[in-house]
Amino acid sequence: MLIFAKDITERDHKHAREADNAALREYMEYQRKLFPYTVIRAGLDLAYKELDDVLNYVDNEYQKPEGAMRDEYPANIPEWYRQQFPWAGSFMEMEDMHSLMVLLIKGMDSFRTYEKANTYHWAVLYDTTRNIVRVYNELLNTDAERARDIQLSQAVEVDFEDFVNNYWPHLEFMILSKPDYAHTRLMERVRQAEKTIKQCMAEGGAPLAALEKAGEQFALEHATLPLLRRDPIPPDLAALESRPLKDNPFEALSQFIPADDDSPFAGLSRIDAEYEMNFNLSRSQTPAS
Repeated sequence: MLIFAKDITERDHKHAREADNAALREYMEYQRKLFPYTVIRAGLDLAYKELDDVLNYVDNEYQKPEGAMRDEYPANIPEWYRQQFPWAGSFMEMEDMHSLMVLLIKGMDSFRTYEKANTYHWAVLYDTTRNIVRVYNELLNTDAERARDIQLSQAVEVDFEDFVNNYWPHLEFMILSKPDYAHTRLMERVRQAEKTIKQCMAEGGAPLAALEKAGEQFALEHATLPLLRRDPIPPDLAALESRPLKDNPFEALSQFIPADDDSPFAGLSRIDAEYEMNFNLSRSQTPAS
């Protein structure tokens, strides 16, 4: 199972404060209507099929392969790839993304281990999840029957930004880039790293040296700098990191914030605090422009 910021197989969490806060209760009821595992897996399945079709078309000298179900192919495949997968398409070739998706699908289906993703994987998952959410939300409004075939939720639109805010551990692949959504909490550390990079360059440092300095100062994930440098992806960075089931990666979320802690979340479990912080963002955020 892939390790996200929260357990994507958990759907019934109840917040300790929702009984006393109608808006928070509504937010948590929405969360309980989502099928997080299906959102991720359906996104990977759709993207894999699309990319596999296109790569087979390219391998067949830009002719429809025999037996292919697809009738239309992009006229400009590099441009299609960049538009369809804007983050992965900025940092990796189609063949690399295709290989990473194979590993991610296997990781989703691994129920005997936990699988830890790195920055390359998070960029792929961001694109594939965004695409399936867009398709699903459109179908809910135009073709309810087809939407039920995908069924990412109990017939409610999926808020992509909020979904990422709740389940992604970081967005380091967005360093020095402009995101389509605010992702305020996740982007705070990104902006701090960017400030260090720009300051280092303003003082005469080379861009790669500035990246290295930020990487050390902010303990960036080990695949972040290779991705930002657009290095070829070596096998060790393509692979997921396997961990035994006994090492529960979500154990810390059940711990409670001390009651005397100087924060509005004192006395809450850490998972409740996470949900409440994202709930507060959901009421105030609009897409970045």
